[in-house]
Order: sequence, then structure tokens, then C-alpha cells
Amino acid sequence: MLQKILFLTAIFTITSFAYAQNAKIYNHENRFRGDYPLKVNLQMTMLDTDYSLKEPGTFNELNMVTIPKLSFEYYIGHNLSLKLSGLLNEIKVGQVVNNQVVNEKFNVFSTDLVALYSLGGLFNIPIVDPYIETGFGYTQFNKDSKAMYNLGVGINIWLLDTGLFRRGQYTKDMLINRFGLNFEVLGQKNLSDGPGSNLQISGGVFFVF
Repeated sequence: MLQKILFLTAIFTITSFAYAQNAKIYNHENRFRGDYPLKVNLQMTMLDTDYSLKEPGTFNELNMVTIPKLSFEYYIGHNLSLKLSGLLNEIKVGQVVNNQVVNEKFNVFSTDLVALYSLGGLFNIPIVDPYIETGFGYTQFNKDSKAMYNLGVGINIWLLDTGLFRRGQYTKDMLINRFGLNFEVLGQKNLSDGPGSNLQISGGVFFVF
């Protein structure tokens, strides 16, 4: 599944770049973030509850989250944004959570507040807008409350930059050009060193307004 997501993202990026050769490229500030500072993301997420940095290429417990991850962003300016997100998931019997086999299913709810910095805006990269993010969160994990530290990277792909949808000087105001694609990898670390640390791999769509 992960390989398919990476492959499709790469194909879309290459195709979009080909179209963009004849399109007007907007930098980060001109991608209407000043006019539309709010951004909503809807992502399908794969969650690894047994991920270890000692084996970064191993995803033994990577499971699809059934409910899409929802997040809201506010663009502050100078390539910096704040994001509030929420994720609800069910841990099933037989899954491994931090080296422990689950004997009874339970729900996990997490909410996180992170700061994002756009590298695409910093270096004025067209179409593909990579970013880094860090912050803190709260996770209700098997009836226990956990404080989490978050660190991640991601890529936004702006339909505006691809040049696929153009209409003279009003291109930037077309509704469809306010949509885009997103791919993100986020690691969460339990600050108390107990269970709950995980890795999230998410992909979806966003809309600015």
C-alpha cells in the first residue's frame, strides 16, 4: 500500500510538472494564502502502533484507519502555519502495540496542534510544496491519557501550479484551483516513554478558503 501511494504521488508530480512548463507559477505567498488563509485537510491514514526508529524501514503493524483524519490550518504568514488535527481509530485484537499483543480491542483518539513551515515557500518551489512540522498533542489511549511530541514531514501539491485549469487572469480564483493533494509522514512520541508512540502515513486532499 505504501509503495502504491508513493508511486502515484511521483506520477502525478511528474505529469503536473510537464503541464507547468507553460503555466504561470505562483510562489507560496501568491498561492492566495493571504486571501484564503484557512485550509482544511481530509486524509486517509495508515497507522503503525509498533514502529521503532531502530528499524526505520520496517512497518510490521501498518494498518489503515477506517475514519479519515481531519485537520484545519491557519496561515500566519512568512511560510508559517498552525494546524489542529483529530484522529479516531480502533485497535483490534491481535495487533501489536509497542511490542505487546492486544487481547481486547479499544479506541484511540488523538488531537494535535503543530506548527508547519513551508520549504516550498522558502525556496519558491513550484507545484510540489514540501514542509516540516512539529508540535504537541493529546492521545486517549486504552483509557489512559498521553502527552505526545510530534515531528513530521509532508508535501502539498497545488492544482493552481499545474496549469491544468486556466482561465485568463481569473485562474487563481477558480474554485477547483483551491484544491490540492497532500502526502504526510508523522511520528508521535509518548513523552512519558510508555505505550502510545506511533507512526502515521497519510494521503488525501485539501481545500483553502
